[in-house]
Amino acid sequence: MNRVRGFTLIELLVAMFLISIMGAAGFKMLSQINSARGLIADQADRIQSLQRTFYWMAEDITQVIDRPIRSALDANIPGIQFSSEAGALMEFTRGGWTNPAEDVSPTRSSLQRISYSLDGDRFIRSYWYHLDPLDEEPTKRRMLLDGVENLTLRFIDGQGEWKTNWPPLDVEDPGMPRAIEFNFELEDFGTVSRLFALPG
Repeated sequence: MNRVRGFTLIELLVAMFLISIMGAAGFKMLSQINSARGLIADQADRIQSLQRTFYWMAEDITQVIDRPIRSALDANIPGIQFSSEAGALMEFTRGGWTNPAEDVSPTRSSLQRISYSLDGDRFIRSYWYHLDPLDEEPTKRRMLLDGVENLTLRFIDGQGEWKTNWPPLDVEDPGMPRAIEFNFELEDFGTVSRLFALPG
């Protein structure tokens, strides 16, 4: 007579123990994969934000022109100026501001006054609708990048020398710089530098 032999209780307990270990390991691995996927997505978004910021900056700076303006307080402001003391780190005039709706919008110049500033940890691009503004406050403000702990600028003058201010304090009529270097100190990527050449 054949005897039917099943699993003993100990064998079942051992099997359940092994299955639970494998399940826990699989869950931990899945959790790590999801966490890594989230970090990769965050890094990709951050890099995209940097690329978008540098694209906007390149669009502005490669069209800088030497056109001074009169401020709302009737002060003469150079075509490009940098001050670490004022609210706007850098202010300049650029060309190439197209008006695709000029038939229906109020007429305006193709020149545009731009400023870059830091508001807390946010890098802000602002502009005025009119080149010689009637109001000190910019017409529009847009955050380009966050997580900026500090930002410093350097300028290359006509003789190829670095300057930390523009216009330089020791030159009466310096004209326009050849290039501008931006050094961003980011909370996640550390120092990121970009050098932009000016036209001319």
